[in-house]
Amino acid sequence: MLPYRTIVLELTENCPQCCVHCYNYWREHRAKTVTPATLGRGQIRDLVRRFKGESQLEQVAISGGEPLLRSDLTGILADIANEGLTPVVITSGALLTPTRVKRLPRDTILEITLFTADAALHDRIVGRKGSLRRVIEGVARAREHGCHIVASVVVSSLNAHDVHRALELGIALGAEGFLLNRMNISKATMPTAAWLAPTRVQLKQMLSDAEACASEYDLAIAVSVPIPPCVVDPSAYPHLHFGWCPRGGDEAYYTVGHDGQLRPCNHSSVILGDATRQSFAELTQSAAAREFWAPVPPACASCEHPLRDLCRGGCPAASDECYGSRERWDPIIDTTMGHPIVPLHPRALIALPDRATSRLGPP
Repeated sequence: MLPYRTIVLELTENCPQCCVHCYNYWREHRAKTVTPATLGRGQIRDLVRRFKGESQLEQVAISGGEPLLRSDLTGILADIANEGLTPVVITSGALLTPTRVKRLPRDTILEITLFTADAALHDRIVGRKGSLRRVIEGVARAREHGCHIVASVVVSSLNAHDVHRALELGIALGAEGFLLNRMNISKATMPTAAWLAPTRVQLKQMLSDAEACASEYDLAIAVSVPIPPCVVDPSAYPHLHFGWCPRGGDEAYYTVGHDGQLRPCNHSSVILGDATRQSFAELTQSAAAREFWAPVPPACASCEHPLRDLCRGGCPAASDECYGSRERWDPIIDTTMGHPIVPLHPRALIALPDRATSRLGPP
């Protein structure tokens, strides 16, 4: 029996927002290529049932794109619940209209992405006017309907100064859980990473503000996107719960794309195989999966920090996407040191449309 307790299902690549820090590898070309067939409700149900039969699956994270765009989302959530599993819907919250909320099963867990309490800045980050107002209104509807809210504060250089207010907004919205994640650098954000990724000073401010909130309001705040301890030492923030890349271990969250292709995680574009045709065990225990998780950056070999064996260079998917090599450390280390992100492999080179670099400039 495989040890994995969580899997991510991306129900669609479609999304009405254009978040400047978005890491989805398909975000820039999704409208310009022929999209493979999207799995239907029955196929998703069969996949989940098979995964459950092969593993210790407990939770299914429903992602995208924007999963609320799926007209059959209610049925998908019911199918997952009928398997004795807990579905968690990861959403911007901006599409929680009265009609959509009424269709959600009561007790649905919604992980809502927040950026700031500043409406204008929030709209600037997501690329859509009126977004924060829609999120607040939608979350209020969802709570009244009986849904549970988890607030996920995603941080770039644009909003690092407003983490305390963003967390307080989550409290005001009735959130029962809190995530604090710095942006993960990807191919699409490489051209802007020098100014868009948070600096070491900003990361420390972000964590200090969260530490103060956790202490003041007795919050459990998880920092789940790894921050290498050579960038910021987590021991200074005892009220925060720091996570590390599971690297294929028991806490791994393999990801199924909307077309049924299995990837190592939601940050990676690497395809391990077709989950509709191959078993979960065959794919996750394959040589390709072991090869993906194995490398440890040589530059980290001399690290003497007590957390070195947990960190192992940060996020290997980010390194792979940006550098074309998992033997390089997480690009967040380079940006906080002021180093350029220079790809080592042609697979990391992509042609970006103008809007990727010109829609939003440095603050």
